[in-house]
Amino acid sequence: MQDIEPLRKYGELEAIQWRKFEKNSRGRPEVVQENVMVDLWDLYAYSRVHEILTLPFQPGTFVDSFLHKYWEGPNISLEKQHEFWLGLGLTPIDSPVFHPFYHEIVEVEQSDDPEERISLVQEIWRGYMLGYMMLCRAGVKVRGGTNHIVKSIAENSVMYWAFWRRNRPYKDLSHGWGHNSQWRTDFRRDYRDNDTFYYNVDATENVLLPFVYKGPNLNRDMLKPEERVELLLNRCFIRTNKVDDRLLWLYDDGYTEQR
Repeated sequence: MQDIEPLRKYGELEAIQWRKFEKNSRGRPEVVQENVMVDLWDLYAYSRVHEILTLPFQPGTFVDSFLHKYWEGPNISLEKQHEFWLGLGLTPIDSPVFHPFYHEIVEVEQSDDPEERISLVQEIWRGYMLGYMMLCRAGVKVRGGTNHIVKSIAENSVMYWAFWRRNRPYKDLSHGWGHNSQWRTDFRRDYRDNDTFYYNVDATENVLLPFVYKGPNLNRDMLKPEERVELLLNRCFIRTNKVDDRLLWLYDDGYTEQR
């Protein structure tokens, strides 16, 4: 795995402008910066380490027989995991308010009031940032009403941009590739600058606009724009009750949110 020091530059805000892809004259994405492409692969490797280290703290026994056998994860404490990431110079997430930029929903306490907004109840595992860039979100328990979050959906829908989860179905672009080829998977880059959140900055499409380039197995247009935003921000459905067979193509979607 690549040393993290050469990757630290991606934690700066100017890195938002660095692109692996740009559209050519036909409106199709093509690689324009190979160094960014390689760095995204290395950042992805670090995100995979975090996923493995959080397995022991995930509730549930979900097994995907095609991808993985059941494993409770390595024998490591939250404290030791925390020391490891601090030793790499990462910044722990300490947001007291729920936000999908910072938090992956693991458990839901359903409120009797359907209008109650989502609030943070408990942190299950810690997340970390590399400067302004999100490296790995914290896993949390939240509370909210059904107009904002539905327990059965938020806890069990497919988690995208995720290689492995014990508590739910999961999907990322490395699945289906061989042992070596899967390490050519791009890391998803999200950034925060004060009250502006940038989601999937390497995307080639605005999630709210019609999709122009249609490659193979692109099931993007079966979703409404607000549903694509829901998936992009949370990386899973949290209130939309639609059949999700892990074939949705979300990886070209990008979005900027200002609060």
